[in-house]
Amino acid sequence: MSVWKFIKSIHFWKHLGLIIVAFGVLLWLSLKFLNLYTFHGQSIEVPDFTGYTTSEVDNMDESKHYRFEVVDSVYDNTKTPGSIVSQLPLPGSHVKKGRMVYLTIIAYLPEKTILPNLVDFTSRQATALLETHGLKVGRIEYVPDIGQTVLRAKHNGKVIPWGEEINKGEKIDLVIGKGKGDAETYIPNVVGKSRKDAIRMINDAGLNLGAEMFGNPDDTVNVSVVRQNPPFRKDGEIDLGETIDLWYE
Repeated sequence: MSVWKFIKSIHFWKHLGLIIVAFGVLLWLSLKFLNLYTFHGQSIEVPDFTGYTTSEVDNMDESKHYRFEVVDSVYDNTKTPGSIVSQLPLPGSHVKKGRMVYLTIIAYLPEKTILPNLVDFTSRQATALLETHGLKVGRIEYVPDIGQTVLRAKHNGKVIPWGEEINKGEKIDLVIGKGKGDAETYIPNVVGKSRKDAIRMINDAGLNLGAEMFGNPDDTVNVSVVRQNPPFRKDGEIDLGETIDLWYE
């Protein structure tokens, strides 16, 4: 039988039809299995676990849909140890059941650091070095001295030796020389500045932060200065070490 006659025969078309049907059935079964395997079109919204401790999360009904792994910890003495501060995927994300959620929690114990030697550093230099060691500048005390650099440091009112091990996040008070002259400085204009920038500008001027008044006591981070006392005056001066009170909104 010639090829042309075979193509025109009923047997050829019958077998071709069977092949097409078989291929269609196989394709449908493959897609069906893939949908079942990947839960196609089925996703759940990730809850907000921040603020809860890992123990509380384990007891939540919503947690049964996820797996959890703590990948990092940070120390913050204003928050509950073991509580969650961030998560990935973010709250509100849509994911498949069984998804791993990566957590960052508040550490139970503070990290330690070393107080660097700040002798002969200016106020600004000392502040920058303290920050690189995870420490904060507290009050600045000025005493009679020919230089205008750091003489010693204090912690909780007591002189602390250089190289002392200390918890990260602690405030270090600096004792700085007044230098020659009347030991006066300018009054910075911090109105309109964020809290962080305002405090930095006050310290850079050789002054201390005084009282702080917040329009919303529940939010002390996302605020800006609306008033200061003493107020900014062009060419105005104030004694080194004096305080500036701030009002925020």
